[in-house]
Formats: sequence, structure tokens, C-alpha cells
Amino acid sequence: MLGVSAFRGNKFKINVSVRGWTVQRAWQLIPSISAVQLLQLLGILSFLTFIGSLLVVPWLILRLSPEYFIRHRLDVIERHQRHPVLAIIIFFLRNTVGLGLLAAGMAMLVIPGQGILTMLIGLSFMDFPGKHRLLEKAVQIRGVQQSLNWIRRKGGKEDLVFATEQAEG
Repeated sequence: MLGVSAFRGNKFKINVSVRGWTVQRAWQLIPSISAVQLLQLLGILSFLTFIGSLLVVPWLILRLSPEYFIRHRLDVIERHQRHPVLAIIIFFLRNTVGLGLLAAGMAMLVIPGQGILTMLIGLSFMDFPGKHRLLEKAVQIRGVQQSLNWIRRKGGKEDLVFATEQAEG
């Protein structure tokens, strides 16, 4: 059940009820904090997200095989045929992690961090219709290819091979 009442002073009251829990009831569990404390908390969260992206994003890029953008689709189809139950479990885990990375990447577009690369990694984790076409379009952008390969060279790994390079070579 969703209801919204008018402004009362400087507060906007929203009444959302899910199985007996309302927003007001849940909010009462959280101690009230001042605007200064909220800004400090957001600043700390932004800093931690930035540091985390500097560590996690390059680590994930270095773990990709050089032929990831060419072979991955075939590998997934083969794995789903061999282990259908395991494929369902992996589907939920990958989509959960991918959605988290996608959300973090979107947040990093406005806070410090590697937003576009994090969103690209999040999309590559997820399984949804049109994923492969979207990833192929995203990695066809020369700047994205250069960024990915720059990180791999810094980590001592060979460059990623992209479908456009394979067609040319």
C-alpha cells in the first residue's frame, strides 16, 4: 500500500506498507543524524567507493582472458548445456554482483571513481537479453579499448583482443 501526504513543516511524509512495516517504523530504528553528519557520512562513503574502485576494477580487468570479448559467449552457452542447475545458481550470483557494480558505476559518474569501466564490468557480469550486443558496442569505442589495455599492460598482461581487431587481422 502506498500513500503520500502533504508537507508538514519541513518534513514530507510517505507511508509505504510492506507486510506491516512502514517507512516511518523502519526510519525510527535509525537514529536521527544532523545534516553535517550526513554530509560527512556521504563524503566518507564517496572516498571509500573511490579507493575501492581503484583496487577492484583493475583487478577484475586483469583477470579477464585476452580473448574474453570473442570467446565468452561460446563458453557460457557450452557451460549452460553441461551443468543446467549450476547455471541457474551462477545466473543469480552473477546478476547480483553485476547489478551492484552497475549501480556503483552509475554513482561514480557523479562521485570520484572509474564509473564507465565499473559499469562495463558490471554489464559483463550480468546475463540479460542483448547483453553481448551492448558489450560489443561499448568495447568498439577506441577510448574504452585503450583504457582496458592500458590497465592490462600496467599489470603485465597481454592486451585484450576485440572482434574488430580479429576481423582486420
